[in-house]
Amino acid sequence: MERSQIHRVSVADQVAGILRQRILDGELRPGSALAEIPLATSLGVSRNTMREAVRILAIEGLLKRNIHRGVRVVQLSRKDIQEIYDLRRMIETQAILSAKRRAPELMEELGAAVNGYERAVRSRDWLQAVNWDMQFHTLLIRLRGNRRLEVFYQKVIGELRTGMVLVDRSHDDPGALVPVHRKLYELLKAGKLRQCADLLLRHLDDSESRFGGIMAGELAPDTGKKRNSNGKRG
Repeated sequence: MERSQIHRVSVADQVAGILRQRILDGELRPGSALAEIPLATSLGVSRNTMREAVRILAIEGLLKRNIHRGVRVVQLSRKDIQEIYDLRRMIETQAILSAKRRAPELMEELGAAVNGYERAVRSRDWLQAVNWDMQFHTLLIRLRGNRRLEVFYQKVIGELRTGMVLVDRSHDDPGALVPVHRKLYELLKAGKLRQCADLLLRHLDDSESRFGGIMAGELAPDTGKKRNSNGKRG
């Protein structure tokens, strides 16, 4: 019995991994429908396994099940994005400004996140880049020393995961994202909290702007160039 359960979970995880990659690669665009039964057939898995895979990705914030519309890739509205980034600005900047004492081990983790992000961007591994990016910003929240706030923050940024991958991939100069994170870390390490918070606000403003363009379909997911009225890149 236990072996059977482990096997089913393992297959569901594998299916979730395939779908996750298709979403994050832009093959399954925000808002697109997922035909569960044909998809399960094409992958050679049961309907129950597909449901479990969908459940896994729904928890991650990549898919959403609606009684009337079925399963779709999450697509955030402009208002959704604005609300999420308003929360990020409030929570993250306050966490930085309150960081009068910074535990050495936490600073080491922040440094490791910056290094990991830098490696991922240079290798153009956008999924890993987003993972390190989210880790970096989560660690900023940890500066506040409030576990419940960190759990809440994880839910907030979990909704952004799909778009963050597309935003990083479509950035005109992805390498330019690296020095921003490095500078944030250096300012924080030096105790220049106000300067760090100000830089973070500018970084989040830029991210929100690009994120909104991707979700609204105004930017091509692989080049960052504007689409014209015919949907072509210009």
